Amino acid sequence: MAALHNGDQATAIRWLDRAHRLAPADPNIALALATAYLNHDDAAAAALFRAILATHDIREAWWGLATAWERLGRLPEAADAIHEALRRYSLIDGIATAAATIAAALGAQGWCGLTGIGAIRTGATGPGAVEILLDGRRLAGHLPAKAWSAGQQITVTRAGRPLLGSPIDIRSIARLEGWVRPTSDGIEGWAWHPGDSDTDPVLTIHDDTGRRVLKITASDDTADFPGQDGLSRPRAFHVPAARLAKHRGPFRIVGRDGRDLPGSPFDPLALALIEPVSVPPVFATDVRPVAVIVLLDHRTSLPMSFLDALLASIDGSASVIVVDDASEDPKTADALKRLADAGRIRWLRNDRRIGPLASANAGIAAYPEHDVIVLDQPVTVPFGWIERLRRAAYSAPEIATVTPLLDETANPAAVRRLGRLAMRTHGDRTVDISAAGVGCAYFKRSCLDAIGAFRPDLFTHGEIGRIDFSLRAQHSGWRHIALPGLLVAPVHKADEPLYQRLRDEPILNRLYPGHRDETPSALADARHRLNLARWHSERPRGAESVILITHTDGGGVERRVADAANLHRTHGRWPILLRPGSAAEGHESLVVCDGKKDGLPDLHFPLPAEMPSLLRLLRATRPAEIEVHHLLNHSPAIFRLMQRLGVPYEAHIHDYALVCPRISLVGTEHRYCGEPDLAGCEACVATRGRLVREDIGVAALRKRSAAFLAAARRVVVPSHDTATRLRRYIPNLEPVVVPHSDDSDLPAMRTPAPRNGVVRVCVAGGVGPHKGYDILLACARDAAERSLALEFVVVGDTTGDDALHATGKVFVSGTYRPEEAVELIRRQDASLAFLPSVWPETWSLTLTELWQAGLAVAAFDMGAPAERIRTTGRGLLLPFGLPVRAINNALLVAARTSGHEGPRRS
Repeated sequence: MAALHNGDQATAIRWLDRAHRLAPADPNIALALATAYLNHDDAAAAALFRAILATHDIREAWWGLATAWERLGRLPEAADAIHEALRRYSLIDGIATAAATIAAALGAQGWCGLTGIGAIRTGATGPGAVEILLDGRRLAGHLPAKAWSAGQQITVTRAGRPLLGSPIDIRSIARLEGWVRPTSDGIEGWAWHPGDSDTDPVLTIHDDTGRRVLKITASDDTADFPGQDGLSRPRAFHVPAARLAKHRGPFRIVGRDGRDLPGSPFDPLALALIEPVSVPPVFATDVRPVAVIVLLDHRTSLPMSFLDALLASIDGSASVIVVDDASEDPKTADALKRLADAGRIRWLRNDRRIGPLASANAGIAAYPEHDVIVLDQPVTVPFGWIERLRRAAYSAPEIATVTPLLDETANPAAVRRLGRLAMRTHGDRTVDISAAGVGCAYFKRSCLDAIGAFRPDLFTHGEIGRIDFSLRAQHSGWRHIALPGLLVAPVHKADEPLYQRLRDEPILNRLYPGHRDETPSALADARHRLNLARWHSERPRGAESVILITHTDGGGVERRVADAANLHRTHGRWPILLRPGSAAEGHESLVVCDGKKDGLPDLHFPLPAEMPSLLRLLRATRPAEIEVHHLLNHSPAIFRLMQRLGVPYEAHIHDYALVCPRISLVGTEHRYCGEPDLAGCEACVATRGRLVREDIGVAALRKRSAAFLAAARRVVVPSHDTATRLRRYIPNLEPVVVPHSDDSDLPAMRTPAPRNGVVRVCVAGGVGPHKGYDILLACARDAAERSLALEFVVVGDTTGDDALHATGKVFVSGTYRPEEAVELIRRQDASLAFLPSVWPETWSLTLTELWQAGLAVAAFDMGAPAERIRTTGRGLLLPFGLPVRAINNALLVAARTSGHEGPRRS
């Protein structure tokens, strides 16, 4: 930001790009980077602004996108973007200027906008009078200051044609977000206007008679509010209890649009007066009729296809009521009115937003003699679902609620297929759970009558409110069950705001100290059984499988496994991955993964208990072969599994974990150990520790590995150096050398000149101790001490960025995606690359990327990189152990002759 302030755009972009790579989910950094790109790389700016808008609907991103499109000459797209900025956000001068430029370039009628104080500004061009309508009523002069925020839209036309920004959505500009909650000292909360973020919200508090008792301004923007998205600008407020002492609650707190803040109405005395309910249960056995309550949140629309499918599935077996929490979509309102007029549904529209819990209560109260099913989001349901839920609910008198199994699959055809599979797998078996689930749950009227419905006076978050209800029911002797044989799926995901959960959880914990929602663990077995059934029923018919055994540590191994899986898939085989379970799952667990992205769900098998089930699953996939890519952190049971499968296997070597418990032959001082005798290796492990999970000695590890590799159909290594080293430990081994890529097909080397006389050296990848971090840091410090015309840029990340930056000789870009590596390396305009790895690598994908970027590479004379540099002549070989001063001197000399073909040795 300092660089931007000083006009150094290139430096600013460099650091902001690094920040974005370090924190890719931080929208403030992304917005700053996109803004910095403007007038430097407008295409990159447009791409970033669009990415931000995919998850964060903010004025500045629309403004920036419009500016980028305009500079790229894409005027229709620029007009669309500035139209959104004008239509749904309060007007600021920068947007007005951009709108005028775009409208003039496009030959449009002009533009219009609404400021945060309700003033309409227009920039109409050409002849004809401008006409302004507020909700269809012509305005003769200015917009009434007290009335504008209560309106819905402003239409601005000239000669009958709308201006850019028209119709202006007043509701979007005036919209209020935040929450309020009672505390031991009054009330507290926060609020802001997402469409008018520069304006401090003015809030009005009303007592139980509706009389206004207090007006406050939320203006404290220094407080920290967990759960915000990073671009919010909330303002805190606090009202001491003394200021409300003369008035009776519950109180309402409303914004300038007359709508309640979430948590309103509230009563400051509520927490002090309310205790967990415990009443004698009344287990009625008479079966009630059913009403389905569909909750429509104000932020979303309700797909009519969902309602049509819901009504078809009910077929008159239940009543349907849609409780509309002051939704803002006129098309949805029109459709609901038509259905209500036709008698197909009952439509209950709240005049103001009251939240999901109060809305559910309104639906419950509308059918006082009915059991109810609450749908707090649109879900796909099968025929007969209501009767199955009711049958489960009355299978025991003490059952309070029944929850079907919620699946995230959105494809209707898949949902129907999964529903049938769930029925075959689980039938009508039930599982006890601790709380009624979200999405869809059946509530028995006898329980509702006994303990009451939801408590919107305490909670705003729908899921937390359900947990409160469920705990009250449990304390009174009721049970909650799940019906995993009945599967429903959300039509679209509708997450409740995280900040409301964070508001409600302290209240819930105060009422129920030490409570835990055990529902996920209670349903884990049911989900596993269904997922297992999916694997059996959805496997590719007629295809053989290939089992790829690997670790969970990512890196080059993960990329090689992904390439292998894709190759097998192109040859008609089904790739299945076996990974070790996490430490939390137990060291003996194994995870089975579909090798297809977004394929079948992962399956977790505790070993050895689930070994028979795992074997049945894998045998059913008709495995033709096994590729063992890595055994890191796998249970020793993996060897028994392979033996019992009886399938030929290949061992693919990516490092030295089969002979070295430290994996990469790195010993003391974070560098190549020199491969001492067995006693030296045992001493090294005893001193430095092991990097494999299994507690196994070096001798035992090598003996087991020798037997394992001897039984393999092939042992595949990527380089001759790797084959030679393995034979030191397993003399009779005959590995097959299969390079990961063709080094004969590489682009010509580039030789960028030093920048301002400074030689720039590129280091790529994740640079940790075994990748030469200590060497790099020592080189940077030496370059600083001797004031060398030498600097390093790391395309990737390191284990100590701060220390490197402190030298003034290194810049670290941050993590990159594999597909962007080569372009990022090229972008650095380095004269040479340096691979400071201090272990004898078996291949080095980083070396390949550096060569593909056209750079000659300096590396230590060991491992596959040295073998490859010798073969291709594309670099410089340094003796391992060369002093740091000599390394830097060699890099400076090599940078001036990096176009020279043929390997050189310093």
